[in-house]
Amino acid sequence: MLLNLLQMGGPLDGKTMLLILMAAFAGGDILLLKLGLTITKAQKRTRMKWVAVSFLIQFGVIFIISSPMFLLGFAGAFDGDPGVVIPIIILCTFIDLNVINVIHQVGLKRSLIVVSIIILPIVFIMANMGTVLSGPTGF
Repeated sequence: MLLNLLQMGGPLDGKTMLLILMAAFAGGDILLLKLGLTITKAQKRTRMKWVAVSFLIQFGVIFIISSPMFLLGFAGAFDGDPGVVIPIIILCTFIDLNVINVIHQVGLKRSLIVVSIIILPIVFIMANMGTVLSGPTGF
C-alpha cells in the first residue's frame, strides 16, 4: 500500500486516505489542545513539546481503554453497538479530564473546557482506527 502511495500516479485507496485524514485530525487536535490550554490560562507545561506529550499520553490511555473493542472487532464479534461505545466514550472523557488536570494542573472546571474542545477529534480518530483495523482484510 505504501509503495502505491509513493509511486508516481499511484491511486489513493480509501484506507490510505482515511489514515491521512486521521493524521491530520491528530495534528489539529494537538493545536486545539494548545488553544484550550491558552484559553484556560494554564500555567504549567504549556510549551508545544509538553502539549504534544500530553496528547500522546491522552491518546494512549484512550487507546488502552478502547482496546477490548478493537480486539472484539478483529474477531468479528463487535460491530459498533452504541450501547457499548457510548459508555466507553464517557469513561474516556472522564479519564481524559483527570489526565489533563494532572499534567497541566488547571483545575477540573478548566479541564472540562479543554476536554470539550478536544474530545470530538479524538473520538473521530478512534472510531476510524477501529474501522481500519477491524476491516475484513485487516491492514
